[in-house]
Amino acid sequence: MTPQTVARLLASMNAGRLLVVCGAGLSMAPPSSLPSARAVAERCFDKYRLESDPNCDAGLRENLEALAEHFAGLNTLQSVFIEHLVPGSSFVRPSNTGHAAIADFLITRAAVAGISSNYDTLIERRAWDYGADFRGSLNGDEANADTVRQAPLLKFHGCAHRDRPSTVWAPSQLDDPTISARIARSKVWMAANIRQKDVLVVGFWSDWEYLNAVIGEALIDVQPLSVTVIDLSPTDSLEQKAPQLWQIAHAQNVTFEHVQESGAAALDELRRAFSSNYLRQVLDAGRAVFEQATGVQCDAAWLEVAAFDSEVLYGLRRDAEGVSAADPATLLRPANPEALGFFHLLLRQAGAVQSAGGYDFNGRSIRVVNGAQTVLGTLRGRFVEPPAAMEADIVVAVGATDLGVPDNVIRSGRAGDLIRPDAGGEWYDLAGARAALGI
Repeated sequence: MTPQTVARLLASMNAGRLLVVCGAGLSMAPPSSLPSARAVAERCFDKYRLESDPNCDAGLRENLEALAEHFAGLNTLQSVFIEHLVPGSSFVRPSNTGHAAIADFLITRAAVAGISSNYDTLIERRAWDYGADFRGSLNGDEANADTVRQAPLLKFHGCAHRDRPSTVWAPSQLDDPTISARIARSKVWMAANIRQKDVLVVGFWSDWEYLNAVIGEALIDVQPLSVTVIDLSPTDSLEQKAPQLWQIAHAQNVTFEHVQESGAAALDELRRAFSSNYLRQVLDAGRAVFEQATGVQCDAAWLEVAAFDSEVLYGLRRDAEGVSAADPATLLRPANPEALGFFHLLLRQAGAVQSAGGYDFNGRSIRVVNGAQTVLGTLRGRFVEPPAAMEADIVVAVGATDLGVPDNVIRSGRAGDLIRPDAGGEWYDLAGARAALGI
């Protein structure tokens, strides 16, 4: 994406207007590498022909929609096709950077909602990996309920994990009372909650054409302000595959842009920019008090964030929020960042070098976490993390109050433990860290 496109999408996030629409193309990116609709059709057809019907029409082999309709006509769509032939294990794969970005955006409400035609649960799985209590919504009523925990993820196709028999595979299913009622409730919710938003469409223009039509019909009343499509397909093929979505994207006064890139890669780029801007806000919040306290003008280089990958930046956001690696970052903007930014600038002035875990300074690794409105011993107890999490020599909980609670309140761990019972490193509040580090 161009810097201008990234800036436009970030501005939409901060204005509370970004809506993400994603489809099967997102999950086809590695390492997920989920099968295309055609590949699913071929696997289902070959299994059925080998096991049950050697004379099955070979013309169905490459057309998932027609194959599903064949089983609907036999009244075995659920019992045979969905429950037996659809290769469920092929949808259980590692999530990719695009799933991680959407999960992050929904948990922090950087996106107001996500709408997905994906059968898989890879967005949900990544959110669970981050420690979030997260679920995909199957209709508008659930989307309303889910807003308590997260920005909702509305799944139009259905879900491999929740109510699998009611997933949508064939157009005739749209007349099923259960499915039609679910879609109707979703349309009502969308009309009430996501009108006049900036729509980011990722990997949706795929070979699941009937789902393109379903989502296109549902979005008719949304009236977006802009539509940004991230898809590797040539622009002229987008209109052919999804004419209703194309019409919505080209309505009067709608800004349209096609970014011809991998959806997973583009979302990861957007997420890195989001995280970097978050961390820059922390640094900038401490600049005035740093200059006042030290009498030194802040060097512009001290306000920059190193070009780490998205997961490292996510870990630094967790620290800036004051949550451990067992919990998700939930904030769109930093909270109580002034003292935190001040200490970061003190370290940078002293020559500390940015690292994936915080800083390297005089041969020691330093992790800086937001301890605002906490007691140091209590906060330390919350940072019981897997051994894979970065363990620093020194952890500075800026804003925490040290009541002198002894370090051995939490028992030490043993080699080979899956979870380290004790929070590693020497823990200090701001004053203690300045004394220990001589800054």
